[in-house]
Amino acid sequence: MSETKYLEVRKLSLDLTNYRTMPQISEEAAIISIVSTRPDQFWALMESILDDGYLPTESIQVLKGKGKSPIYTVKEGNRRIATLKLIAGEIDRSIVVIPDNLLRQIDECDANWRDANAKVPCVVYSPSESETVDRIVTLAHGKGEKAGRDQWNAVARARHNRDANKSGEPALDLLEGYLTNGKNLTKNQSARWAGDFPLTVLDEAMKRIATRVGVKNARELARNYPKLDYRDALEEIIKAIGLSKIGFEAIRRAGKDFGAEYGIPVAGAGKASKNGETDKDENGKTEKDESGTNEKKSSTKKKTEATRTDDTRTVKRLLSKFTPRGSGREKVVELRDEARSLNLNKNPLAFCFLLRSMFEISAKAYCANTVAIGGPSIKKNGGKDKTLEELLRGITKHLTKNKTDQAKVKELHGAMIELGKRDSLLSVTSMNQLVHNPNFLVSGPEVSKLFWRVFPLLNAMNEQ
Repeated sequence: MSETKYLEVRKLSLDLTNYRTMPQISEEAAIISIVSTRPDQFWALMESILDDGYLPTESIQVLKGKGKSPIYTVKEGNRRIATLKLIAGEIDRSIVVIPDNLLRQIDECDANWRDANAKVPCVVYSPSESETVDRIVTLAHGKGEKAGRDQWNAVARARHNRDANKSGEPALDLLEGYLTNGKNLTKNQSARWAGDFPLTVLDEAMKRIATRVGVKNARELARNYPKLDYRDALEEIIKAIGLSKIGFEAIRRAGKDFGAEYGIPVAGAGKASKNGETDKDENGKTEKDESGTNEKKSSTKKKTEATRTDDTRTVKRLLSKFTPRGSGREKVVELRDEARSLNLNKNPLAFCFLLRSMFEISAKAYCANTVAIGGPSIKKNGGKDKTLEELLRGITKHLTKNKTDQAKVKELHGAMIELGKRDSLLSVTSMNQLVHNPNFLVSGPEVSKLFWRVFPLLNAMNEQ
């Protein structure tokens, strides 16, 4: 029989197999995944607990482990316990970027508040009651249950259906395989999409392209990934679905094939190469072998044409290699994708606005992620925010280990010089002038000529 009692938060263990996320290796990883999935809801919950304390209107559902020193695993209430562990300092707060206003509230929590919230009411189930507690979790969150108060999203429902009900979920299998093996996503995207992804859109997309990538159906597509033809094209499609660039409308659109747009050949059409480009001769016609099929027996890979520093294609190539990593970089990825989509010759001002934003957000994320290991603070000693130039100088100093890492010094030397020049078109001062000075303009070639100099620092700030 279950029993209700107060347990210390520090003695409760988060569920590392929570259906909301992929299985995690630690509580820290579990919290990162929980926050990444729905950050607004998580921070709202933390603000509520900081304002009012933990309200014991609903008990935490806990499964007691076996042995003399049993582990108490939270089966229902993981977000609440994760919040309390962060506030209490039981978990290193630097693993996520906590909003400044909440950090101030945490610092202001007095001893009385901390004592009052050190324990929470729990309904504790014995090891033999694991099925009972799982049923309670399903009732609370599962699809179609009247008792559901915070229903699982499509990913959590599919994960529960697959793992608990032993039903096939090929879209979830492919998604989890992609999050582990995908070559075109960031760690933040992986953490976020593990718990929140348009799975029904992916399911329909898989059904429409399965035979075109060399398999019979969606189930076989998921089973064979990543060893598939057109893997890169498939991964771009999955990413586009995650970024909401592909939805049901695009998949069902008459007259345009979403798969072909990403490099997967239409059934019966010329065979595309695995990098998404159709094999063509120098006149733009599809090459055929002696048998008359649309497939070459052999081909010579063309070398990438070199471009001048003032050629806008140089910028495109650098951004194509730019893969932000580390927490707090979601918006950097969005800004990068928008910058890549621009025609720099036609939209140099828009590009510079995006570039300025990428530097600002990257700098703040870098500071938040490294402050625990001696990284720079975004604040001055008096409490005021540092300017962007001050932040970038502090970050450069930290990246070069106070100029003792000579390889890094050489790598970043030109970037900080360019960003610090008052008269450089891509200095912090000039990018600010784009907003405030009605006569300050730039051109695509001018931006291209200097972008390659400042890019190393932008890249270095996002390599965590």
